[in-house]
Amino acid sequence: MTFSYFITATNEQDPNARVSATHSRLIQEAIRATPNLKKAELYTPAQIMTYHDDGHSPVLALRLEFASIEALESQLTEGGHLWRLAQSDDWLALGASQVTHQAMLTRTFLPLTRTTTEPTLCSYLVHYPGTAENFNDWLSYYIAHHPQIMLEYPHVRQVNVFTRVDWCESMPWTRVNYMQRNMLTFPSSQLLAEALTSPVRARMREDNDRFPAFLGRACHYPMLTNLIAPGNETSFETPPLFV
Repeated sequence: MTFSYFITATNEQDPNARVSATHSRLIQEAIRATPNLKKAELYTPAQIMTYHDDGHSPVLALRLEFASIEALESQLTEGGHLWRLAQSDDWLALGASQVTHQAMLTRTFLPLTRTTTEPTLCSYLVHYPGTAENFNDWLSYYIAHHPQIMLEYPHVRQVNVFTRVDWCESMPWTRVNYMQRNMLTFPSSQLLAEALTSPVRARMREDNDRFPAFLGRACHYPMLTNLIAPGNETSFETPPLFV
């Protein structure tokens, strides 16, 4: 298993704000230089509606993956690469009203493989901000049942579940402690939308009704996905969609 670090920027004053293509490239170059980074993904809002309709998507989100918690924390504490980047208010998302962050354990059920013929990817980012009455019961059931149904979605390319860990940091952002996150990645926003209308969705809803009790809800956001390879490796980028 690996460890994932989530950064999420929102703009409550202008929920329709977008990151420019130029700024997106600058962020990717800054993230690519992170020591000990295994890989990263940059997310920006996809122009599709889903039946969840959980409101405006974040203006920008990032997931950075590391092989160990020590490698991750070394970049978040004073002097680390990400800590140095965060000292600038505008490197991440111009106009962001809030930036949240969280380190989590990565549970991979379907690793992403990429072909050069795919021009873009689209991920469904999900998080559970509430609490379970019995977290062990919740997680034990979820891990044993729900991702297995996700794998049946047509065209799904990546399935991950992320669970909480204790972690150290010195970042200036708002720390969150969501009990769980998930992500599913598809070759395009159109195929993501089609998957959510497939018969698999009915099975997901049926399983959802069997979840152990928890407070709160799940939040769902469709996000265009840029893959960022570390160092001198090749980075897979979507075409410049943002102006």
